[in-house]
Formats: sequence, structure tokens, C-alpha cells
Amino acid sequence: MQRRARFLALALLLAGCGPAPAALAPGQVAVTIRGHRILAEVADTEEKKHLGLGGRDGLAPDHGMLFPYPVADRYAFWMKGMRFDIDIVWIRGERVVSLSERAPHPQGPGVDDAALPEFRPTEPADRVLEVEAGTAARLGWRPGDAVRFEPPLERGEAGG
Repeated sequence: MQRRARFLALALLLAGCGPAPAALAPGQVAVTIRGHRILAEVADTEEKKHLGLGGRDGLAPDHGMLFPYPVADRYAFWMKGMRFDIDIVWIRGERVVSLSERAPHPQGPGVDDAALPEFRPTEPADRVLEVEAGTAARLGWRPGDAVRFEPPLERGEAGG
């Protein structure tokens, strides 16, 4: 009887816990918007910011790249070397301020860099999150949504 009671207590405890969130790798931060958690690689150097997601074939589900900046501004992003479309989520502090949804990757070989369009937010941003195209619409993200960072970030900080 005592063994059965211990088993029942353990089962109830585990049932209430739910799945544990994925652990963060070095250089990652968790970005949560509207309750949906994205594991984001942090572009915390000029070299990483310049390369961004260029040269990759895609992103794993619920993954992205976060670009932190020391001050809020209307930074320009372009799709040099991109092989897939993305959503660009512009963040100031802990709020979404603008979205550039379904930013198209360049088509065809030898695309002239000067011909690539630039994407900018409608308001200054100090953090930029890139995710797979369609993510913002699928999850209902909108300007004004709260954003939580794990670990918490200070302005322009890359995180641990």
C-alpha cells in the first residue's frame, strides 16, 4: 500500500510539471512572445551581424537569430546570402514595435548586392529577431506584444 501511495504521489507530481523547456546552448537566448518560446542564436559581434543567417538552408522549428544593439534606431537589414524567406521582428526594450513578414530571399545565381531591398522597422528598435517566414502570422504576433528574454537582457546585451 505504501509503495502504491508513493507511486501515485510521484505520478501526480510529474503530471503537474509538464515538459521541461529546452536547455540553452552557449550563445543562445530564449525569446518568448505570446507564450511561444524561440531559441535564438545571438549575433553578438559585427561579423555575426553581417553574416546573419546567410549561407544556411533554413532554421530548425522554434529557432531564430537575435541581433542586439546598444541603442534603438531604424537599422537596415538585407537578405545577402539568404536561401530562405524569414520574418523580421523588430523589438525595442521588451515590446514588438514592427514586423517585416515574409521577407523574400534573393532568387537566382549572381544576384547583385546593390539590387537587394532593405528592410527597416516603422519605429526604432534595439533588438531584431529573425525567424522562419510565416511564424509571426501563425502565432499571431503583433506590434505591442510583450517580449521576454531568458536570461533577461539589458539594452544591447547579448546574454549569457
